[in-house]
Amino acid sequence: MGLFIKYFLLLIFLAFMYTCSLLIFAKGFLLKRVVVDQNSSCVVDFSRYTDDHGKQGCWMHSRFNKAIVVVIDALRFDFMKYDHTLKKDIPYKNKLPIIRNLLNSKPANSKLYKFMADPPTTTFQRLKGLTTGSLPTFVDAGANFASSEIKEDNVIDQMVKQGKVVKFLGDDTWLSLFPGRFQKAYPFPSFNVKDLHTVDDGILKHLFGQLNKKDWSVTIAHFLGVDHCGHRYGPDHPAMAEKLTQMNEVISNITSRMKDDTILFVMGDHGMTITGDHGGDSMDELEAGLFIYSPVQITSPSSASQTDVFETISQTDFVPTLALLMGVPIPFSNLGRIITDLFNHCPWWGTSTSKLKQVFHAVKALRLNAIQVSRYLKAYAQVSSDFPINKYYELDSMLDTAEHNLQALVTAMVKSGDNEHMVRQLEELEQVYNSYTSQVKAICQGIWAKFDLMSITIGIMSLFLTILINVYFVQLSFWKKFEVPSTVIVVVLFCMVYMVYAVFHCFFVGEIISSFMVFLLGFVNIIVLSIINIRFSPKRPKLISDLMINQKKEQHFPLITFTYNAVVCLLCFLSFFSNSFVVYEDTILLFLAQSLNTIYCIKVISQIFKKHETGPNDTKPKHKKQKPFDIMLILTHPGMLTIAMTTVLCTCLRLSMNFKACREEQHTCELSLFLRPLSGLVDDLEHLRNLRYFLSVGCLALTVILTRRLLFHFGNLNGMSGSVVCIRYLLPMSTCCCGLHWALYALPQKVLDSLPVWQQTFLPKSVYILTGISLVIVVVKPLTIHMIRQNKDNYSMPNSGNIIPQLYNRVKQNLHDSQEEQPPMVYGLATVFSAAIISLAAIVTILLTMLLGDGVAPSIFLLTLTMYFFLELYTAHLISSTKESHNVTWNLVGVVVYHTVLSSFYFYTTGHQATVPTIRFESAFIGFHGDFQNYALPAILIYLNTFAAQVLLGVLAPLWVFWPMIKGMISSLMTNMEVDRTSKGDFALCEDEELLKKRMFQLYTSLTLLSGIKVLGAVCAAGLHRRHLMVWKIFAPRFVFEAVSCFTVLGVCLVMFLFVMRVNQSLTSWVKVLEPKERRD
Repeated sequence: MGLFIKYFLLLIFLAFMYTCSLLIFAKGFLLKRVVVDQNSSCVVDFSRYTDDHGKQGCWMHSRFNKAIVVVIDALRFDFMKYDHTLKKDIPYKNKLPIIRNLLNSKPANSKLYKFMADPPTTTFQRLKGLTTGSLPTFVDAGANFASSEIKEDNVIDQMVKQGKVVKFLGDDTWLSLFPGRFQKAYPFPSFNVKDLHTVDDGILKHLFGQLNKKDWSVTIAHFLGVDHCGHRYGPDHPAMAEKLTQMNEVISNITSRMKDDTILFVMGDHGMTITGDHGGDSMDELEAGLFIYSPVQITSPSSASQTDVFETISQTDFVPTLALLMGVPIPFSNLGRIITDLFNHCPWWGTSTSKLKQVFHAVKALRLNAIQVSRYLKAYAQVSSDFPINKYYELDSMLDTAEHNLQALVTAMVKSGDNEHMVRQLEELEQVYNSYTSQVKAICQGIWAKFDLMSITIGIMSLFLTILINVYFVQLSFWKKFEVPSTVIVVVLFCMVYMVYAVFHCFFVGEIISSFMVFLLGFVNIIVLSIINIRFSPKRPKLISDLMINQKKEQHFPLITFTYNAVVCLLCFLSFFSNSFVVYEDTILLFLAQSLNTIYCIKVISQIFKKHETGPNDTKPKHKKQKPFDIMLILTHPGMLTIAMTTVLCTCLRLSMNFKACREEQHTCELSLFLRPLSGLVDDLEHLRNLRYFLSVGCLALTVILTRRLLFHFGNLNGMSGSVVCIRYLLPMSTCCCGLHWALYALPQKVLDSLPVWQQTFLPKSVYILTGISLVIVVVKPLTIHMIRQNKDNYSMPNSGNIIPQLYNRVKQNLHDSQEEQPPMVYGLATVFSAAIISLAAIVTILLTMLLGDGVAPSIFLLTLTMYFFLELYTAHLISSTKESHNVTWNLVGVVVYHTVLSSFYFYTTGHQATVPTIRFESAFIGFHGDFQNYALPAILIYLNTFAAQVLLGVLAPLWVFWPMIKGMISSLMTNMEVDRTSKGDFALCEDEELLKKRMFQLYTSLTLLSGIKVLGAVCAAGLHRRHLMVWKIFAPRFVFEAVSCFTVLGVCLVMFLFVMRVNQSLTSWVKVLEPKERRD
């Protein structure tokens, strides 16, 4: 088995260990809550206070025969509330005047509430809460794109069981949640956030025709235009005003057609941030609105809406309210509380003239609600031990006391009649029932997710074991021998047995058998790996630091470098344990990156001055005559060039901070103009639109131009090989298509929507096709070298002088040269590996830049500049610290630490944060229009957008091995060395394939080790803070993002290892063709 296959299998084994460890931890940490598989029924023993009035219903008389539920996705409360103080027109303010008019003209018939959502604020979780009355968990957010059927008891099923006809129009998510429940349904695709009109227009086409019929009990209409407008443009855009105005007309038309037996609910399922996103728990995302209206009175005059005072209720309160108003049982798992304002009026009982009847009618409904919650709590306590037993008995006693007091009050009311004392006692009972349901919900919110501590512990232990294996593999890469020792096979087998057993135990056995054997195997493996790592000594360095610095150790600075790198790694690990550090991680990474730049600058300058003070053979400093002051000598001094280079690096990093996204906890952060849609720059910002567009296109074009210029300088753009054709022609074509695509989407929304679909998607699809073709060609034909065989029979003569003697001499020379074959001229051979990596990275850059959008294009340009300049600084560091950079083991730990910091930093400065709302879902529709039959493709596009920095820097990672062998112009100037025109460059590694494989294995094991250390920090922090107040807001999302980032690093490492070996294989084949026939034989 070849060395490459052995190394590659070891990397696959590492990926397997990391993946299994993280999945085991996630299985224990991201558990869904315990679901109680019971349903409410119409026949119960606690509904003893029966009504002798009104229409028949379960538990309570039916107040209405029909209900219209209008869900306007992402309808924030301030979109519904009328602002009398508004002086400037704002697109999302005062665009629903029908609500204000009804509140003013019919205060007893209408109510407006602040409708608070429970995080996470994604549509699936909100619909689940609006129908079951239960609370979502963080892990449910993953089901937003592949919603599964709701089998928990819900208000839709209760309606169907009681013979009510439910119709639906709009977001097709409802059909996946409630298949077969709707007698009539008009679903429309919901995933295309760039489509503002298809769903809404489809609903309006059928809505009023269905409402005019008499064959329905509940009609649900779910509009998506407002939500999609927010995703596409943000709320502060003229398109939002148009959508809200359209919704105002819809509400007006519905209310004008309603009959007395019908009630209308107009609600938002969640709000939206200033950028139009949602999914988190900021106030803008949580504050939705709820408007309730009926042509008849729905509340007592004393509870009628005041002009500017609106009550705040929870979205789960909608479920018991709708159920009792429609005369159906409250769903069994409901934790919501009825809206008491809607139950203090009964048209059949004369509540308008009796305060006692108003309060008693509301208390009856509250009592039913509280008993339903009590039944659920009792059933939940039987299947889960999470609920505090003392608190359970305390709440049960509270409810029993309330029941006893209510029985006594009913008896007293029959004897004494209506009086103020009875009213006060009923009001106190109302507060008791309210307190009971509120306390139960609050406790459930605190203990809702049941953590599997066993799986969490096994996951952390497995991840720690994997990091020990990774350390062992890093040490193997520094071994003097070009082979893999037999000890590795034993380590792999023992660890594989442990991991398979751990996975089997956690996912298939669970609590059936003891986990003692899992911990025993894991502990033994950890002890053995620790001993192996400590005693491992191929050519026996005694410390890991000896392996990680250089084979030729220096006395002073390497220790400082290693210490600083260790400190950086420790900070990256520990920062996950502090919520403040996680919130401001982008700023911390900027500091770390700039500090590493400074460290390398100091290193290079110190080596330069050492060489200036002493010559190569002198032991004493040279005494030179004092020269006159010359400013040019100072400015061109290698030390000044190094400082200038470091300054440019720090400037690039600082400028990149202009493209970072804001998270809610960063109170002083302001949304960058670069992260707004180009078409969203209107009114006062319209003059910046063209400026930003040309800046973005210029940065993208500069990236391509400088890449082509660099390859041309190295001689890798000669000839017409496949890769050369891609860089020369396909790369500029894809760049032009990307720029034109941005220009097209900067058009006004109406103009863009009026274009045919194929015109909207043609340009980005062209980019996909061109980059896809280029990627295939670069992989199949990765070499960018051009060979010219020298013509030994060249008889060209100069135009001057006697031609005959010159011709005779030329023939004589050719006869002499014919005895030896002249070697061919080869262009680009010294940079054959680097050119292939750069070509591949350039293609990937175009694709990722288009997915990220025009606003982030300058950040990607700054990323490439940062990478290039640090490569030169790193090369200067190696040149200045050793004479033969090819024959030393490079300080890969230091450069991998910098690479890891840079990857994390540019994750933030490409418009992302470790939060759900900052995921750019709109990237799934770049080049596509309409809904997807399969979610794999949009998931890939969103993934590439989110982790673009990790992917691009992972593609560029092999340059840490190849670039120092080139010794570029800038690094040569910084070290005051002449460029060696006869250097073999990175082609030297082709002559020593075993060394090449060893270097790549060394690089990628170091990268995975640093990524593993980071994800271990995220895992430990999430496990430790699992009961922290901010766990689902900060620590859990950070763990998820870091885990996916780790998977990205592992995947890119495997792919790029294969690509480098593919380049080496092509180069080896090319070299064999050049060998003389007798030598090949």
